[in-house]
Amino acid sequence: MDIFNQEYSREDILRRCNPSALFGARRVELTDGRGAGHKLIEVKTTAGLRASFIESRCLDILDLEYRGVNLGFLSKNGMIESPIANPEINSFTKYCAGGFLFTCGLRNTGGNCEVDGEFFPIHGHIGLTPAESASIDVNDKEIVITGKVRETALFGHCLEMERKITIPSDGAKITVRDTVHNLTPEAEHVLLLYHINFGFPFLSEDLELKFPKGEVKGRTELAQSAISEHAKITPPIDEEPEVVYFHSPEEKDVSVNLSNARLGVEAIINYDASELPVLAQWKCMRSGDYALGIEPGTSFIRGRKEELENGYDIAVPPFGKLEFGFTVEFNNLKGDIE
Repeated sequence: MDIFNQEYSREDILRRCNPSALFGARRVELTDGRGAGHKLIEVKTTAGLRASFIESRCLDILDLEYRGVNLGFLSKNGMIESPIANPEINSFTKYCAGGFLFTCGLRNTGGNCEVDGEFFPIHGHIGLTPAESASIDVNDKEIVITGKVRETALFGHCLEMERKITIPSDGAKITVRDTVHNLTPEAEHVLLLYHINFGFPFLSEDLELKFPKGEVKGRTELAQSAISEHAKITPPIDEEPEVVYFHSPEEKDVSVNLSNARLGVEAIINYDASELPVLAQWKCMRSGDYALGIEPGTSFIRGRKEELENGYDIAVPPFGKLEFGFTVEFNNLKGDIE
């Protein structure tokens, strides 16, 4: 096992300490404030990665830091109790915690809409749904977290997403693999978006972004008018409107690089464009809501109704499955021991 650039055997470590002091995972429960009752799984590695996975919400990632540097975005809401079955129309901004990872789907990504009399809330239900049968396995090589999340309706759909999260015990890399099963005899359209959110101090004017080669388009006229500065990060600006850009990578293997040389931290997101054909970039330089989202997904986040009207065809066959996922890796640019 690598510990600050020196290799140690298990026996070496046991002679020196309880391994749980260096790496591992543990379950905790919030007991105070509006988030009371939410269950988390806290993970740490010998490389300085610290992350909290929300067992009460799809095993998404609430907060994340690397070598003492916060990388994730936490909204003003923080963790807050929210209805699972039918989120109130236009209530998304009141309950969204942000977090380093917020999974959107499985049947809607984008705004509120109605299809065949069924209401679909902003970004769907799955990111608010507690995981079932969650388990943790820790050994000298890796930390593995697994669980299932179900989205169902009487006389309707029955989707089950199996999530597997793998983290090297001595590394700073998170691999998320999701398998979406259709447990009915009818095909079901699936919309999925990995809302990966970066925040201060990693997010600052010192942050440099490198996107894959391919076409870039603004979602709105405002975004399109500033297309040449889509990768530029500014300090917070009062009342600055958010903008969204869509990237169309030319290669199947997609890599997005984010580096902050001043802090000496780099983040690299990798995924397969055949699974996630659209890369959205959410840029919010607004004071108090300062965030950057790198969002691989299956759609242009227009909402289920408009997506289907425009020929959206990603569907899980009867009793079939589809697989999705990504990795995010963090590196120490300074390369030294501080």
